[in-house]
Amino acid sequence: MALTSDKSGTNLSVVFDSLIADYNVLHKSLNDIYNESQNIRILSFNSSIEAARAGEAGKGFRVIANEIKRISEKNDSENRLCQEVVNKIENEMFNLIGIRTAEMAFDIIDKIDRNLFERYCDVQAWATFGKIIECLHSPCDKTQNEAQDIIENLVRIYEVYHDVLLVNLEGIVVCAGVHKNLLGTSVAGKSWFSDVLSEKQATYSDMYFSPSMGDWTISYSSPVVSASGEILGVISTRFNWNFILEIMKSAQLSDTGRIYVVNSKGLVIASRVKEEIGKVDLKSTEAFKAVSGNRKIGYYNEKTGSENRVWGYALTPGYNSYKGKSWSVVVTEIY
Repeated sequence: MALTSDKSGTNLSVVFDSLIADYNVLHKSLNDIYNESQNIRILSFNSSIEAARAGEAGKGFRVIANEIKRISEKNDSENRLCQEVVNKIENEMFNLIGIRTAEMAFDIIDKIDRNLFERYCDVQAWATFGKIIECLHSPCDKTQNEAQDIIENLVRIYEVYHDVLLVNLEGIVVCAGVHKNLLGTSVAGKSWFSDVLSEKQATYSDMYFSPSMGDWTISYSSPVVSASGEILGVISTRFNWNFILEIMKSAQLSDTGRIYVVNSKGLVIASRVKEEIGKVDLKSTEAFKAVSGNRKIGYYNEKTGSENRVWGYALTPGYNSYKGKSWSVVVTEIY
């Protein structure tokens, strides 16, 4: 599990922001000390010149000028050592932020995979319900009404679905949990229906916008099989994608932070800013190039002027029999 907060709920992004602010103060102080040291050295040099002009009368002052010069040189040496330590702290600090950002990306994709694995199991389990099978095996008003009641209850109890559809072998919707306007319509030309019949096993789609649901969704579909092994039809769910957005909203980021779920083509399919879904393309980022090269998890820093952007990414590992769709999560923050 990613270390996004401690037991008291402290947001690590806020802690890192404070740490970097303190670092910047220290860095500025070291620069100020260095500049003052250079001024002292110039003063010492000018004093040496004046002491030389004064001849014997300036001899004592020359000793003081030389001592000032020695102190200035020692101060420069100590300043350089401090600067090296501060630079090392900066590198280690951003490495720590990067590790934490990558862990956050992995934590989010893992939660998404586990959630979608359950949806993959749901549809396969429901396909084995006796009254679902009976509705397609022996279609009549009685069996259809019984299956309809079950499907309506499934949508009501599980809450994470826009709808559940039961389709006969001809591609006609015979039961619908919510959208009753779909009853009697044909879905024979839909890929989710034909894929199940051709592959003879449960399938799942990529995330897409469904006009019939009026929202973003994923289709999970499974063959409904008789006791003799004959495929009778298909049961298909429409997962409510907003539940994935809720997972992302729970992550603790700084105000500059962004979290994206990215599909295999580099297109953003989930974001805490809903308007970015389906519109933002991360194909050109090093993060997407890394996961496209099968890098499971990682991070990097991207510095532009005074802005330091940290990128973390994680490729979907899948969960049990759910292999995922080659999605990834990308997390980025500015420090």
